[in-house]
Amino acid sequence: MYRLILVSLLLTILYYLLRKMFRSFQTPLQNGQGNPSAFRPDDEQDQMIQDPVCHTFVPRRIALIEWIEGREYCFCSKECAGQFRSNHPT
Repeated sequence: MYRLILVSLLLTILYYLLRKMFRSFQTPLQNGQGNPSAFRPDDEQDQMIQDPVCHTFVPRRIALIEWIEGREYCFCSKECAGQFRSNHPT
């Protein structure tokens, strides 16, 4: 009787360990590695971008994005964008 309980306990533990291992293969890895199709399009919009003027971090979806001299810059506000343009004349 004790053998049956021990075997069922070991099988249950093995089941949960295998399930956890296989689920980790399906989730994307950190730092942008892994299967790129596993990322949702919203993940890119939720990326935090640092403002080059005041160095605050803002989500990309609400950042003010401007192209200056062929480069993309993300700002937290119009004031920071104006200050950046005045300090970097084209």
